[in-house]
Amino acid sequence: MNRKDVSFEAPYPLQVRFRKIVLPALLFLTVVIGFLMSNGSTWLIQKIYLEISENRAGIIDRALQGEDRIAWNDLQRSDDPQEIFKDTKGRHLLESLRGEVQELGLSHLKIYGQGGLLLYSSEEDQIGKFDPSTGYRSALNGQRNLIEKQGADGTKLYELYVRAPENTNDIVMELYEPVNYLDAISMEVIIPATIVPVAVLILLGFGMNTLVGRAQKDINYRTDLLGEFRMRLQELLSDEAVHTLRAATGKGALTSKRVRATILFSDIRGFTDFCENEAPERVVEFLNQSLGLVINAVRQQGGDVDKMIGDAVLAHFQGEDAADRALKAAQEALEQIKIAKLAKQTGIGIYSGDVVIGTIGAANRKDFTVIGDSVNVASRLCSAAKGGEIVIDEKSLASCDFKGTSHLETINVKGRKDPLNIARL
Repeated sequence: MNRKDVSFEAPYPLQVRFRKIVLPALLFLTVVIGFLMSNGSTWLIQKIYLEISENRAGIIDRALQGEDRIAWNDLQRSDDPQEIFKDTKGRHLLESLRGEVQELGLSHLKIYGQGGLLLYSSEEDQIGKFDPSTGYRSALNGQRNLIEKQGADGTKLYELYVRAPENTNDIVMELYEPVNYLDAISMEVIIPATIVPVAVLILLGFGMNTLVGRAQKDINYRTDLLGEFRMRLQELLSDEAVHTLRAATGKGALTSKRVRATILFSDIRGFTDFCENEAPERVVEFLNQSLGLVINAVRQQGGDVDKMIGDAVLAHFQGEDAADRALKAAQEALEQIKIAKLAKQTGIGIYSGDVVIGTIGAANRKDFTVIGDSVNVASRLCSAAKGGEIVIDEKSLASCDFKGTSHLETINVKGRKDPLNIARL
């Protein structure tokens, strides 16, 4: 297995997922909170103004029910308010209305009677005219109304339509309230109440992003270490063992399986004598070179190196053309050993049959290997091969695309009753 096969071992993209999912969610939540707080504060301020205006309308009504009660009641029933204000009581009522506007600090005041008739207006030339505005009709039906206006001096005003709470007549008052004084007080409370949670969310987002960034670096580092460990592990285990380990991760014990395979067994001839006459370092160097050529040839043909046993290599091939690929790997290995002019030659045995691939050993120490009679036969054929020679059973050779020279013979294999037809290549 090469490094391309471990793409699934990429580190978990925590930072990418955080920036794609969590950060947008935090940003959306920040916008929503800002929007709700802003609109909520506006609604609250307007509600306060309406409450104040309704209270002021009640104050005006109660004040006029005092000294000007008769004139005030006459005015509410009148169809011609200008006539009411001509006599002494009416003029006193007019002065009282002017005084209420001044005392309450109203920018403007209008009082509507039946049908939108202006019973009073701070612009006194409008008294007696009809002005059935939308705000008046809404207030007449019990729905207080607020309209934002611009004063003549450029100041912001609220035009508020309310009914006097205790007045039983269809009287609607339109009051003009200056906005700034209450808005300024409200904003001292509302702005911090809006900014604080928004700022907390923003700081939380930055803090979490920093934390996630550090966590991602740690994940990447640990994943790289794990990947390096796995790559080193693959150098010590067969591809089949690595595949089985990965497939079994989180699923319990490793399972064995029976397969049809072609077994390749190689062994260096005269290796014992070589070890006796050479320094250990030279022996290791020779082994690495010789076994490396066999292993490379096996992997080039898609075979799996099961293990190295001293100076021997055990490999297996699976698939319909397993025998053909095994033979090609053996030929390539011997050719490369010949070219390298190594001190000792290698003999190779090839045999096809059923084997079991799985674990053997004790509970605390196991080995993953290929087991079966076919392995034993391949080992015997390897022992029968001379240096630079391949010994393969006749059936395996028949399934190969082989056009070279072969020497057919029958040999007795240790552990088997019947003789075996083989070819020496």
